[in-house]
Amino acid sequence: MDLQDQKAETQAVFSEMAASGPLPERAGVDFQFAPEADDADWDALTEAVEALGLEVEWYEGEGPEDRWVEVTVPNCKVTVEAIWAHEERLTLLAAVHGFAPQGWGLFVPEQN
Repeated sequence: MDLQDQKAETQAVFSEMAASGPLPERAGVDFQFAPEADDADWDALTEAVEALGLEVEWYEGEGPEDRWVEVTVPNCKVTVEAIWAHEERLTLLAAVHGFAPQGWGLFVPEQN
C-alpha cells in the first residue's frame, strides 16, 4: 500500500469512529507494524522509536501472522491530521527496518 492509499484508509477509519460516537480530545494511539520478512530488524526499529520518546512492545506468536510491533503515542490529539502525522512518520521509519503498517487504535487510559 502506498502512503496516499494508507492516508485515505486512515481518514475512512477515523470518519467511521467519529460517526459512531463522540471521541475524546486526547488519547493514546497504538500503531501496529508487521515484519515483511525474516530479516526485519526488530532491535533497530525499537531503538529508533524509543529515541523518539515512544514506547514499543513486541508480539511474537507462533506463526508469521502472529508477529508484530506496537508503537504507542501517548496523549495524542484525536484528529485525523494528528493521527496521520504520527502514522506517516512511523510508517516511513518502520519501512527502513523491514516492517509494514497493519493498523492503529485509540485507547483512553483509565482515570483513578
